[in-house]
Amino acid sequence: MAPGGSHSRQAVVIILSLAYLTMALILRWIISGHVPMSNGFETMQFMAWAAAAITLLTARKSMLVLPFGILTAGLALMVASFGESNPQITQLMPVLVSPLLSIHVAVIMIAYALLAFLMLGGVMALALRGNQEVVERLHIVGQVILYPAVFLLTVGVFIGAVWANVSWGSYWSWDPKEVWALITLIIYALPLHGQSLPLFRRPMFFHAYCIIAFLSVLITYFGVNFILGGMHSYA
Repeated sequence: MAPGGSHSRQAVVIILSLAYLTMALILRWIISGHVPMSNGFETMQFMAWAAAAITLLTARKSMLVLPFGILTAGLALMVASFGESNPQITQLMPVLVSPLLSIHVAVIMIAYALLAFLMLGGVMALALRGNQEVVERLHIVGQVILYPAVFLLTVGVFIGAVWANVSWGSYWSWDPKEVWALITLIIYALPLHGQSLPLFRRPMFFHAYCIIAFLSVLITYFGVNFILGGMHSYA
């Protein structure tokens, strides 16, 4: 089967998924009267939308992102359905009534989608480690993705600090999610320093690192919410 046909079908899946998710988000926004990013279902739904949008925007540069986008969007929607699929729409908690909420969450979830791409790229590289050309291409794509991902993580943490000061009167309180957000940022900032840390110039090490590093994202999002608690445990 020709690769072009497979890519075309994947592109159609992404386009249809993006259209569906866009409509779902708009309808939920209209009904609730606020941007739908206040609970786990809504944030995972937005992450799926972000993954589809990023894939559609970047597929012309590299077809490698097509399967990453489909898998990331699908996994995000699967996680959303684990808790309570399409939960009842309610009023926001007073502390969440802020335009900074939607900006903070949107930026962070886009960053998480990009980091999921990095992780999936690492998995593909390990699976195809015998094909040096593919491994090298994935390394280049991963390095390109890493820069906006770390930038968005940084912006998200900064906006979150501003929001915390507005809501609680303190920019930083060492809440578990704040701590793990900072840890995640540091972990993903390390590969940016390939000149100082030559190990990251090795494709297989870079890919393996990106797979393991994604554990910090999982802890930040799921571990804090369901295990560590804190002020962000409702998110």
